[in-house]
Amino acid sequence: MRLLQRVDLGLWIALLAIPATADAQVIPVNFLELVAAADSIVVAEAIDSRPEWVTTGQSRVIVTRITFRITKTFKGTERLLLPLEFLGGTVGNVRQEVSGVPTFDIGDRAVLFVTGTRAASPIVGHSQGRFPINIAPDGSEYVTLADKRAFSSVNQIGSPITVSSVAIPTMTLSAFQARIEDVVNVQ
Repeated sequence: MRLLQRVDLGLWIALLAIPATADAQVIPVNFLELVAAADSIVVAEAIDSRPEWVTTGQSRVIVTRITFRITKTFKGTERLLLPLEFLGGTVGNVRQEVSGVPTFDIGDRAVLFVTGTRAASPIVGHSQGRFPINIAPDGSEYVTLADKRAFSSVNQIGSPITVSSVAIPTMTLSAFQARIEDVVNVQ
């Protein structure tokens, strides 16, 4: 039998003795805000995942340390590997989940907007700064929002969900990379 523990984001922040701020809320972030808030922007592949118990004060929580192989850096220090720590995970028969914190399987590829701020998730906007890389039937690569919704323009990032009667074209990885480079070069 699996024991499921849900850890409230506010509790985690209190455990870390970080004052509660607006950062504790998941507020939609647009593309320009993502780029500005990120210390690093990279194309990455998850190559290792290690969940473990950590003690914070008198409490124990599970964190998952994921190592990413970096194939392209748009902003921040260039490196081959990037280790990141996320609140939550599974150790033995105990699983802790934190709403809004992304999870990664080995082999997952994504464009990541990473912040150096200590939080439940090092991804800007908890999971909003994660853009999974997908492969179309024709072999081309495209990105989606963290919730797997398609988008065709960076102006749609952080916007309310709209329903369209026509299929939304997808943002190709190369087009997304070009928009990132344009904004980073201006900043």
